Amino acid sequence: MLKILSVCLLAVPMVAQQPDLKPIPAGSFTMGADTATLSKAVVSGFGVNSDRPVHGDFDELPAHKVTLTHGFAMESHPVTVEEYRRFDPTYKPVAAYPSYAAGVSWHQATAYCVWLSKRESKPYRLPTEAEWEYAARGGKQTPFFTGDAPPKAGEANVWGLVIDEGTPEWVADWYAPYPAGEQIDPTGPLHGLFKVVRGGGLDFRKSKPGESYPERSPYFMRTANRASMAPTFESREGNIGFRVVQAPMPAANPSPDQRFFFQTAVKQVADSPELGPNSSKPFYHVHELFPNLNGESMPEVGWHAGLAPGLGINYHNSAVQVLANGDLLAAYYNTPDKEDDPDQTVMIMRRRAGAEAWDMPEPWPDFADAANAAPVFWNDKGHLWLFWGFPRLIGAPPFAFTTSDDNGATWAPVQFPHFNGPVGRYISQPINSIVRTKDGTILIPTDSTGKDDDGNGSISVVWGSHDNGKTWYDTGGRTAGRHTTIVIAKNGDILGFGGKNSNIEGRMPLATSHDGGKTWVKSKTLFDQLLSGERPSVIRLASGRLFFVADYNPKNEKHIHKDGAYVALSDDDGKTWKMKRLPQDILTVGYVTATQGPDGTIHVVTSKNEVNYEIELNEAWVMSDSDASSLAPASIAKVEAHKETLPDGSRVEWSSGRGDDGRMLLDGPETFTYANGKPEWTTSFHLGQKVGDEVFYRADGSKAWSKSYSGDGWTWRRFDDRGALVAESKWKGKTLVEVVK
Repeated sequence: MLKILSVCLLAVPMVAQQPDLKPIPAGSFTMGADTATLSKAVVSGFGVNSDRPVHGDFDELPAHKVTLTHGFAMESHPVTVEEYRRFDPTYKPVAAYPSYAAGVSWHQATAYCVWLSKRESKPYRLPTEAEWEYAARGGKQTPFFTGDAPPKAGEANVWGLVIDEGTPEWVADWYAPYPAGEQIDPTGPLHGLFKVVRGGGLDFRKSKPGESYPERSPYFMRTANRASMAPTFESREGNIGFRVVQAPMPAANPSPDQRFFFQTAVKQVADSPELGPNSSKPFYHVHELFPNLNGESMPEVGWHAGLAPGLGINYHNSAVQVLANGDLLAAYYNTPDKEDDPDQTVMIMRRRAGAEAWDMPEPWPDFADAANAAPVFWNDKGHLWLFWGFPRLIGAPPFAFTTSDDNGATWAPVQFPHFNGPVGRYISQPINSIVRTKDGTILIPTDSTGKDDDGNGSISVVWGSHDNGKTWYDTGGRTAGRHTTIVIAKNGDILGFGGKNSNIEGRMPLATSHDGGKTWVKSKTLFDQLLSGERPSVIRLASGRLFFVADYNPKNEKHIHKDGAYVALSDDDGKTWKMKRLPQDILTVGYVTATQGPDGTIHVVTSKNEVNYEIELNEAWVMSDSDASSLAPASIAKVEAHKETLPDGSRVEWSSGRGDDGRMLLDGPETFTYANGKPEWTTSFHLGQKVGDEVFYRADGSKAWSKSYSGDGWTWRRFDDRGALVAESKWKGKTLVEVVK
């Protein structure tokens, strides 16, 4: 905000040039996906990306009638460089987009509107999302105002607006699903983390002959298409611009905020987090992570059954963290099919303290129409950080981040790194380790382009912050592999293991930095080198040992060769290791991540295995000769009742005890109530497993869904807000057995 205010003060008086405004009459239209089937020329031809849906994206549904009761005037084109420099003379045009003020943040765009309003003595602002689509359609209900094919460059619609060439534009609204039913003068949700972007795509991708870059592709230029971005995003190479509306802001008519289940009913009090399995006895236990639809379509069957719209079928690049309340959060990239698809999101899931099963995953965070990837969690003494990247975003910085102080129930506004020095080459793909040095510096690695001094083209860069993320710097050097995972040595050095596509005499390299990442000394480890589809993970345990997990690759094969995986412990910072093969059902750990909880249990999450797991194990298991799994708990003792009032005024009652395997397990009824006293979520547990009926209610008291557990199976039912059954499906664990309705 200080930057924006200072820019306003710099605005130079010039000869007033009023915006080229076009009057837009009041009226009604159908907002959202068009009924017409999109042509192959619109939905196909995106290189590695899968074909687009022939009726538009899921976030364009439901199509609904919108009435705008007041006319307004809209600028005929996005704000130009000349116009914007009257507000901010320091602005430098983006070379690739010289015709408009590209790369500005949502906050800068709204500050321009405030400045223009004062200069003109008239109210100027960003259009609402509904106003933008209504004006862009120009009275048409077709994919483009020109029909089924996009307009020619510079072509205006019937109201004189030029909406072409795939220029993405900020609008006023927070991004969230459309509400059902007719809307009058909608203004979007009251809160959110991402603002809606209209008019074009946000990603780039090298194209083959006859194919288009996504941001210039017709699909993303459609009038109904929705993108989104954090309002703080600005970039000297970015492509997001904006246009202004001259009219008072409509009275607030908000739609519901978007809230995911992983943010819902989150306890804040830890239930004996230090109690766990006996550390002197081997412990090994697994939890299945992902839903398995048995080959059924995710959009047509999975979303209908109750899985979150936007969830795909390809999950990779893991993250996991134990939270202050004892819950675990895991995250992966999530894509409809192929990596780097513009619909690729990060997805998050929660395993609640004392529960055996993971909640179903949900797509968040998501810059819509910009591939999101490479999530990393870091629990900084209860202050939870989430970093992630975007490998194809135009103007992408190395990463974005957000934080939570309530165990992931709410999140701070998304931030992008502010650098206080020169920045070298990089890829916007964070790696699975974040550490703090003895002097308090935060270090996070990401992939990098280029080559190191010995010609190795598979390298990573480590970024640092001396002030808890306010500013960042490039440490200067580059490691010995892509996807390098780092840990701080006992003497303060940075140890960087691997990660892939590099080797020293056929072994995984170790890069050691004695100067905070400025330079690196390379040596070989005893581990197999890793290639495509693989990444190691290293952490410092509470015992002082290093813990390491990765795939075997004895034949130096690319991609998923499934030779098994191993874990290892070191008492001497990696000079020597005790290695142990993981059980035979772990064919690969893929892009693996490990963390440790306060009870000493180590948690490992896999990707690209035939069934992906959260693996729980302890040091005693690694040191033992047995690879047997621990027996499931058969009894529980010292069951106690608990109550808690959460920060939002909602309440929870539950009970838990200590299983005969040493873990704290939920046992008995659990009830969450809204702040108004109405039930929110009710279920029952025995030995950490859900039993009987589980019901989730909307805030108005209507039943949203229920799950009925019997033996090793369960039935999932969804209901509309009138109580009618919408969907019914039968499951066994995470696997879909049958769709009943």
